[in-house]
Amino acid sequence: MNNDIEHLLATAADDTDRPLTTDVDHLLVRARRSVRRTRIATASTAVLTTAAIIGGLATWSATRDEGAGPAGTPGQTITIDVKTGRIIDNETGKTVVPAPPLSPLPDAEVLNRCSRYDGAYQRRAHLEHKTADKAGPINDRWKVMVKSGDQSALNALLLSPDQSIVATCTMSGPTKPESLGRTSTANFTAKSQYRNALTLQDGFRVPVPGVTQVLMDLAGESSPRAALVGTDGFVTLGRGKDDKLITLERIRGYDASGKKVYDHAPQPFVAPPRTVDPSVTVKTATPITPVVVLTKEPGSGKPLAAAPPVSPLTDEQVTTRCEGVDEIYFKDLDKGGVNADDAVIKAAGPISRAWQVALKTGTGDKLTAVLISPDKRVYAWCHMLTPTAKGAYDYTRGAVQADGKFAKSPDFAMVPDGVAQIVVDLPTAPTRALISNGFFIWGRTGGNSDIKSVRVHGYDAHGKQIYNQPMDLDVDFD
Repeated sequence: MNNDIEHLLATAADDTDRPLTTDVDHLLVRARRSVRRTRIATASTAVLTTAAIIGGLATWSATRDEGAGPAGTPGQTITIDVKTGRIIDNETGKTVVPAPPLSPLPDAEVLNRCSRYDGAYQRRAHLEHKTADKAGPINDRWKVMVKSGDQSALNALLLSPDQSIVATCTMSGPTKPESLGRTSTANFTAKSQYRNALTLQDGFRVPVPGVTQVLMDLAGESSPRAALVGTDGFVTLGRGKDDKLITLERIRGYDASGKKVYDHAPQPFVAPPRTVDPSVTVKTATPITPVVVLTKEPGSGKPLAAAPPVSPLTDEQVTTRCEGVDEIYFKDLDKGGVNADDAVIKAAGPISRAWQVALKTGTGDKLTAVLISPDKRVYAWCHMLTPTAKGAYDYTRGAVQADGKFAKSPDFAMVPDGVAQIVVDLPTAPTRALISNGFFIWGRTGGNSDIKSVRVHGYDAHGKQIYNQPMDLDVDFD
């Protein structure tokens, strides 16, 4: 699974990189992945730790031996009441929530447990599919940067041998994985730079050397939290008690002497100004009825799997369901959450009965739909596993580009001009795509577990291939 903030935030955080060119459509598609997993997160029990007290004040060391507990606190900044054990942040006068417990598991056991559930990468490598990174599967050469939990539960951040990838491994038991994500080290550090909603298990890195203690102020919480600090500034808040998202308002880092070496207030990511001509509306391809209906893939002769089914829900039922998650989206806009406040997207307003249901697929309670705004400039992609937003869902919006097209999405796409039939090379079998109102989709729910990229073939009315392009897919939600 993957919940990266990806290159768009890494680019914005590093002014040595090329200017930001990622369009708002991609920003929304990628940013929401940091939220999605929390909608189906399982509950866990938080365990607090105690600090060693010397002369009424906590002390800390820069060392991180495997059996050692979390770092202490400097007397200049944090005071511990010997009688009550309360940790006080002298700067604010508030009581600090202690760091999560350091896992007692040896690093070798942490790597062993996490490697068993790194199967997505290993299966893809075995099938010679394009992989998202070149770090290889988790093995005993990876380094445990920080680990929280007990003998059973685990939350760990792992660094690949080439230092290019950070893996987040969270388990509720020795054989019960909760999540396993991989992201580049640059993108991982960027998580803390912007005011993006995170899960407790996500973790991040404080980008200054020598940090041994980290305090965080979280939106909606009255007291700062102490993070568990590992090697090279990697920190974690452990496993979450529920599916609540956290938003970082302030991060303070201290070195072993108690000196504050980092103080950062994450700000909302501001997307580049939109310059699309207000008169530009979405331009979909003209529908074409096939003369020759393909039943086999022309190149290999393999039988084509059936296209995803059209949802039996009425358009009104679809808009009613999607209105619930759309309402949450607009609340996020006003709170500096994961969504960019793009004026074009916001101008379209909330989903209503006036929105066109351009594509809908699903069975039972599962629904994936593409809706187009009345002004023909905004799409909403709505994926739900239950009838209301109280259950698991995924959602994003995108705005029309200067050419009248929506940017390529990993969830669905626009039919190329002249194409009457589309075949997607999924690993299970070449599959017919569902085409509707100039859009197409390749899976029942939009998610394709363990698949990062496929090749899309487009054929004209007579079965001649006129389109052949790779496409990235959304793989993290079923």
